[in-house]
Amino acid sequence: MATAITKTLLPSGVALVTLDLPDSKMNLLGETVMRELNDVLDQVAGDSSVKGLVIISGKSDNFVAGADIKDIRALQNQPSIKAYEAAKMGKMILAKIEALPFNTVSAINGICLGGGTELSLACKFRIATKSSKTKIGLPEIQLGFLPGWGGCIRLPRLIGIQEALKIITTGGQVDADKAYRLGLVDELVDVEKLASRAEEIALSGNPKRGKRALSFKDAALEGTGIGRKLLASQALPMVKSKSKGFLAPYEAAKVIINSYNQSLEDAYEAESQAFGRLAVTSVSHNLVGIWAAQTDSKRMPEGFAPSINVKKVGVLGAGVMGAGIAQSALYAGYEVVLKDIKPEFVEKGVATIKGLFDGLVEKGKMSQADVDAKMAMLKGTCDFADLADCDLVVEAVVEIMKVKQDVLVELERVISKPFIFATNTSSLSVTTMGEKARHPENVLGLHFFNPVHKMPLVEVVKTEKTSEEAAALARAFAMKLGKTVVVTADAPGFVVNRILAPYLREAILLMQEGVPLEDIEKAMKDFGMPMGPLELLDEVGLDISEKVIHVLHDALGDRMSPPAIMEAINALKIVGRKGGKGIYVYDAPGGRRKSYIEKIGKGWRKKKVKKYVFNPDVVAAIKAPRNPKTTGEIRDRLVLAMVNEAARVMEEGIVSDPSQLDLAMIFGTGFPPFTGGLLRYADQTGLQNASQKLTFLAQVSGANYSPANLLVEKARQGGTFYQN
Repeated sequence: MATAITKTLLPSGVALVTLDLPDSKMNLLGETVMRELNDVLDQVAGDSSVKGLVIISGKSDNFVAGADIKDIRALQNQPSIKAYEAAKMGKMILAKIEALPFNTVSAINGICLGGGTELSLACKFRIATKSSKTKIGLPEIQLGFLPGWGGCIRLPRLIGIQEALKIITTGGQVDADKAYRLGLVDELVDVEKLASRAEEIALSGNPKRGKRALSFKDAALEGTGIGRKLLASQALPMVKSKSKGFLAPYEAAKVIINSYNQSLEDAYEAESQAFGRLAVTSVSHNLVGIWAAQTDSKRMPEGFAPSINVKKVGVLGAGVMGAGIAQSALYAGYEVVLKDIKPEFVEKGVATIKGLFDGLVEKGKMSQADVDAKMAMLKGTCDFADLADCDLVVEAVVEIMKVKQDVLVELERVISKPFIFATNTSSLSVTTMGEKARHPENVLGLHFFNPVHKMPLVEVVKTEKTSEEAAALARAFAMKLGKTVVVTADAPGFVVNRILAPYLREAILLMQEGVPLEDIEKAMKDFGMPMGPLELLDEVGLDISEKVIHVLHDALGDRMSPPAIMEAINALKIVGRKGGKGIYVYDAPGGRRKSYIEKIGKGWRKKKVKKYVFNPDVVAAIKAPRNPKTTGEIRDRLVLAMVNEAARVMEEGIVSDPSQLDLAMIFGTGFPPFTGGLLRYADQTGLQNASQKLTFLAQVSGANYSPANLLVEKARQGGTFYQN
């Protein structure tokens, strides 16, 4: 049986331990691998000829990607004591590295996450390559638990409490340069020198830079009991307020800060206990389920060997969406041709792209030389002929069917070889668009969300004529851009807009009924949404929202009819944030919402609360008297509108399974990940409950609220959307 770990005693006396999990692109620290590591460490400890230890990866682009998620999922189906014991076992094995009587070095190239980072922290020294692929982090928080193999204790003692809190409570990753600046790694080397330099340090114990020194202020905060008490009083409430429904960040912060008032033994024990509690919570179950669905969405068809090799990408339309798509493609390494109908439109698009890259330079994520190289791969044009050698073309022109059909016909005229035509439409039929195509099998939708460089989701829209190869190519392209991909059938609104529309429509109806606007917003922000539905309307654009709701109304009937107040809002000629006015008032077009401070309460209970300015013209358009409702009533109306439409999406077969719909809603709308997604939330709160509430709403407010057939049937049978 092939092993994942090999030990070689070098002539220098250094033991070189190589991690190389068979039949896997990534090294994972599963239970079997950890037992192998335990045995190897015992061998090293018992060999008096060993003078040092280097742990390195046999993979070309990763050190260790973390623990094996299969082991985590297995633990989640057992009592919490099993997760606690797993944390203790991992600590015991890594403690053997720490106890070795000679220098130990982890040699990191590529991804080093989770258990891999904790393994490295147990070594005396860490060196890493200068490769852009080198990323170090502890992402366990994103799966609903905390680092359980000593990471919460060792990391703050290495880089300081405040920096450790940032990494652990967010699950963030740092690149090689930042890891070096923080003191997380002791030296940066070229890839080809990694093994030899690690061997030298194992013998000499002399890397170029030792432990990072804290500033005077940080030393006062972190190095004294009074300072740590002050730090805790500020950090813990801040982490808790940002965590919302996530349990792990606050628990991790408590473990980190409290560890300084404990012996190391007690601190490690507290971490193990917290891991045991968190790993079996419903929140962790939900987050691990999302991770698994995301992983599944990246799998390509077995034996996939595309006949089209996508190297050059065309983008039609140099507006906000087109420029965003072009910049993402350039960043991913594609050559890009950006076309529009007027030179000034092209110039504006190129300037937008340059601005997005400049923002990355300002954040230290790119060098100016990198930007110059990327911009050299861009060609702006007004001539279709310049697209002749493109392998994939994304159109982001005006949302008019005839215009989109015409550009497709013209592209097929100038591009003689097979190519993929992808429309970025948010509301038009991809099937109808492809009716005039000579090769409808290569026509599909690639629905990006705005802003492209920030929104992580892409919907790949297949028509009945789209080939599996074309869909797979589109998925591969979107994934190379770093996007999470959900494949949908061609249906009105696809998945996200189809489900989002009734949610936003319901928010407008609540507004129309006189429900205070701030109450509508607060109900959904408290639920865990990143913004309220009215702010989201402004973000999407009131003009865009109106077009989408009319398209869906035409396709789906009265349940998507625009609320009456929309006519009055449309008459105000407001478009949302991009125009400076929408339901809110903004300090400038595309700017921030205007705000003011209101003092609430009396006497010593008085506190200052930040409030945002609603557009007085919109408020004046509401003719109903003030009509407060409970948070529960508001939330039910809004969330059940989404659940009901999601049931119809499943009933119509628009997506293949509930996990894909939940991915779309989490990454496309910010639906709270800790719930597991919209359908997982519906399952956990009860489909009978949802069906009964919708039936009641239908009786008092109209047939539009009638529960979907699939929802009624599953509720009757006591079923769920998920089968696990």
